Amino acid sequence: MSFLKRIASLFTGKAGSNSRNLSIYVLSTRCNEPLSAEVDTLNALSGSDDSDSAYYTRKVIQGTGQKRCFAQVEVELWFDSGRALVRHAVSGGRWLTADEYDAEMERFNAPPPEDENAQDGNTAGDKEANTGGSGGFG
Repeated sequence: MSFLKRIASLFTGKAGSNSRNLSIYVLSTRCNEPLSAEVDTLNALSGSDDSDSAYYTRKVIQGTGQKRCFAQVEVELWFDSGRALVRHAVSGGRWLTADEYDAEMERFNAPPPEDENAQDGNTAGDKEANTGGSGGFG
């Protein structure tokens, strides 16, 4: 029975450690948005010309546009012969750990702070409309 489970795990990806995919986390400098991506270390790596690394890959991660910003962050990754991450370089953002990414996601998805001027329920645009502003007409 364990033989069948091992064969099934080849197709479901549940066997052993999940070391095939490397999760990467960055913070976009332009959008101030936390972004994540995964690198398939078995298929996405190319041979490296550097003497201190055996493999190389480059990922471009685009913002979600949730706050009308679609900036891209470029991540370059170098790996040793065992496909372990040796070093990284980030353009257009900064590298995050998993814990930093979680904290940044909470900040990014938090509702905006309430406007202190809107105590009576009107926003600045509503106050202008209530004062008889013509809005450019008439």
